[in-house]
Amino acid sequence: MRGLSTALGIAAALVAVAAATSPVEAGCARRIVNRSGTIALISRDGGPWVAVRPNRSQTIHYYQSGKLDVALTCGPGALPEQASFRASYDTVAVIDRCYIRFGDGFFENQLGGGFLGRKETGPLALNNPRQGDLVIGPTAGTCVAERAAISARY
Repeated sequence: MRGLSTALGIAAALVAVAAATSPVEAGCARRIVNRSGTIALISRDGGPWVAVRPNRSQTIHYYQSGKLDVALTCGPGALPEQASFRASYDTVAVIDRCYIRFGDGFFENQLGGGFLGRKETGPLALNNPRQGDLVIGPTAGTCVAERAAISARY
């Protein structure tokens, strides 16, 4: 009986050591919400572009820190190079804390990353309503064809 309890104790110690030395991974599901009339193209860590159509949303999973590229385009066939707005942001993902880093680090140690952003991020709302969320606002601009149709008189 004593040998069995010793073996179980050693096995438990090995599992604890393996868990302590494994890299920490994040697991956050966040939303990208497009409230504009443009098509939002989103790329994470240089991967393929994912389209978020007007008045739709897309779930994004943060498993590790990286980079998020955003391009606002007109029409379904538009490429990111033809975007009317383009930006890149760093993302931070640690265990269950995920957010988009922006700003210049002013009071970052005291208030947290991106709390007091002095850098303009419009037409995007970053870390809103939750940390890690991205919302493309309705004032993101409309496409040229839409502007012409709105200003036309009959």
